[in-house]
Amino acid sequence: MNIVGGKRKMETEEVLRTKFKEIGREYGFDKVEAEFVAFKEFKVRWQRSYKWADFKVSDYLADAPPEVIEGLCNSLFSKITGDDEGYSDEMCRWITAPEFSEYKQPVYLKRSRNLTRSSRGETKDLGSAYDRLIEMGLVERDPMVHISWTKESSVRKIGHCSVLMKVITISSVLDTDMVPDFVLDYCLYHELCHLMIGFDPSAKVHGKEFLKLETKYPKRDEAEEWLKRLCLYL
Repeated sequence: MNIVGGKRKMETEEVLRTKFKEIGREYGFDKVEAEFVAFKEFKVRWQRSYKWADFKVSDYLADAPPEVIEGLCNSLFSKITGDDEGYSDEMCRWITAPEFSEYKQPVYLKRSRNLTRSSRGETKDLGSAYDRLIEMGLVERDPMVHISWTKESSVRKIGHCSVLMKVITISSVLDTDMVPDFVLDYCLYHELCHLMIGFDPSAKVHGKEFLKLETKYPKRDEAEEWLKRLCLYL
């Protein structure tokens, strides 16, 4: 499944190969290969040896302008050579623009096989949980946020948030009357905190800013204790 037109993707992939080879030589690599791959998540994988490197780049970047590809290339080579410069400003602006999640989210949802793509479960409604959090003044409604139950229950990790795609997933293990609403609301709020912080690859997943937001939930300690008793983790 392509997320951009075939001609545009071929053009961008040629830019990808060219830039990676050119910049790779600057970092001392004789042979560099790069191609777009249809990953579900936004990510890059690479293999390298002494003077050889091969990159698999998320095709969510298949319509990115050349300066974004060049910025990604520089950041990756700086990382694998031990001088991590982080993502370029051009790339960060491009992947955090509202248009990015607007156009890429439908593709992400199609690639997410374990999602019901609905906030309505058999007994619980994540939409209602979202409404309660808004009424409490903890979050503001974002029409771009997609909240969904999983098809299969997971007890290893009961919540997931894709910040770039604005998709929140809650395990259907919580879709039962046995789970108090305040616990479900807390789990959803935990994931929404990631969205409120936004994309920041340099920060810890649950750093100080995140914990400051999370502790605003009135029954956080009670909800955490309830989850621990059932060995459930966010």
